[in-house]
Amino acid sequence: MNDTAQGMSSWPRELREALEEHEVVAITSGLSDVREAEALLDAMLPGQWVRLEWGMGSAHNREQFHVLQQATGADVLPFFVARDGPVGGLPELREYLGARAVTAGASRGRHGVAEAVPSSQQAAEGSAPVLQVLGYGGLIPFVALGFGAWMAQPEWQVFALEALAFYGAVILSFLGAIHWGLYLADRGHRVGPLSAPVWAVVPAILAWLALLQPLPEALMTLAALFLGVLWVDRLSLRGRCLPRGYMGLRMALTAGAIVSLASGLAVIMAG
Repeated sequence: MNDTAQGMSSWPRELREALEEHEVVAITSGLSDVREAEALLDAMLPGQWVRLEWGMGSAHNREQFHVLQQATGADVLPFFVARDGPVGGLPELREYLGARAVTAGASRGRHGVAEAVPSSQQAAEGSAPVLQVLGYGGLIPFVALGFGAWMAQPEWQVFALEALAFYGAVILSFLGAIHWGLYLADRGHRVGPLSAPVWAVVPAILAWLALLQPLPEALMTLAALFLGVLWVDRLSLRGRCLPRGYMGLRMALTAGAIVSLASGLAVIMAG
């Protein structure tokens, strides 16, 4: 009997029986948030995993978890166990499933690796150049209007500055819509205490209200909103599978937008 098999002999019987039929078992409580884990397991091991809910309100369940804790060192819920040993919490599950994908792909050759890696990971590795081209392209109107207003004829300055404010409001609406897309892919996606669709419309509404102000105040408000939306996204997107370099790109683009808005405001103040 190998070490893994010997160790499993001390695990709760319910868990050992589950592992006889499934490759991975998710141990959860009634309060465990397993939406991301379910999505990963359904994508990588469809029909090959099962969830055991051990509510801590039951003395029997607490005893089972205590036995598992003594045998494996489990100290978090949800806790994931595979036939070849304990996996750990959600971060360890991600690594475990990623390693399985690479191993499975290697046995089928280079083409197999591309099939085995989740599509979200392929997107994270492959779409960054497109995002950079489109992202920096979207910065061109900011720079052209914010700095071009300095060289414009007086009759064109107001047009350039109003166009700058309108464009800023449009882009803020676009940034809010990112969370609509995430919600369609993951109905559990939230932005702090708000559901994603609720937050998604907030930047658009605030940008519209900013445009109702006089132009100097509108430019200042829009600059503050860009900074606020970036801060919210950094918190709410933490831990999600994003294209490589996405947040760095967002920071650069936000800085460009704020500097351009500030340049437009300086034109007004100088006048």
